[in-house]
Amino acid sequence: MENPNRDLFPGSELRARFKSIGPLLTNEPVDAAFLDHEAKSVAAKRLYHRLGLVSVILISASAVYTIAEALLFRTLSPPIVSLAMAGAALLGILSQVFMLAAKVRSKWLVNRFACERLRSVKFQAYALAAGARTEAELAAAVSAFSRIELSRLESELNVGIAIFENFVPERIVTDREPPEFQGDPAIIREATTAFRELRIQYQDRFAMRELHRLRGNRRFFHSAADFIYFAGACLVLLSLMTKVIPDMRIGEWVDFLAISAFVASLSKLVLDNASLTDPSSARFARYREDIARVVDSIDQGAGIDRFVPLMERIALGELEQFCDASKSINYRL
Repeated sequence: MENPNRDLFPGSELRARFKSIGPLLTNEPVDAAFLDHEAKSVAAKRLYHRLGLVSVILISASAVYTIAEALLFRTLSPPIVSLAMAGAALLGILSQVFMLAAKVRSKWLVNRFACERLRSVKFQAYALAAGARTEAELAAAVSAFSRIELSRLESELNVGIAIFENFVPERIVTDREPPEFQGDPAIIREATTAFRELRIQYQDRFAMRELHRLRGNRRFFHSAADFIYFAGACLVLLSLMTKVIPDMRIGEWVDFLAISAFVASLSKLVLDNASLTDPSSARFARYREDIARVVDSIDQGAGIDRFVPLMERIALGELEQFCDASKSINYRL
């Protein structure tokens, strides 16, 4: 199994293979900023989905109990149980209010955005190998480039989630001017090989893995949706039959189950709104096709100062798709 963020933090074996491009493999300012935003993103995402799932379960359970109390139990339900279900509904609503007030979703998405921008910054620096005659020149160029890009990103993040509205990859990554001097062939060769392995192949495997996971999830979710819909339709039919067949004594139970099926359908719709199954599948399929174009350009002899910006525009284009798709993520109808 591939280690998370292995592309940004290669192991000792890879470092030993690519000794001439140490400044590219270890970019301390960018690495530190990435780890900070990664920790914040993971924590906010975990909190957002946990609170969202809990709120949906509590509100749905209390709704089903209310239906059961009206149709089945009537005055037989113990007051303590009704009070507990009311408390569950209140807790579910408060979870939603907290997510909105604390801007948990925004914190997750903005920090995720920052992580992917920083990932791209680190790999955009590989184009600098085209004009680096020594490892010291490469280190100086990477350091200067990183300072500029980190300052630029910090300004972008000041607007919060609104950054998604004006994000255009073509403005972030532009083709560099031809280097004044031809870089050391050994540095260029190692940077090219490392970029192919750590950026291109890593992203292609990532997209392939996500496609497999999302398609599996979609099959399960569609099967669940079909089952709920079919069960609800059958229960509604059976409920109507109890109204015209006097001897059937299961009317209340059928009504309860039919309405509960609709509650389950609504709950599933809310959970689907909090996932990106369908858009993500399309995104990752296109992403793999675009990555293949970069590989073709390398095979046709494109220089590192040409194929690196091409790949980074594609990678940030996938990030732009994420920004657009993430607008629909919520745990509300």
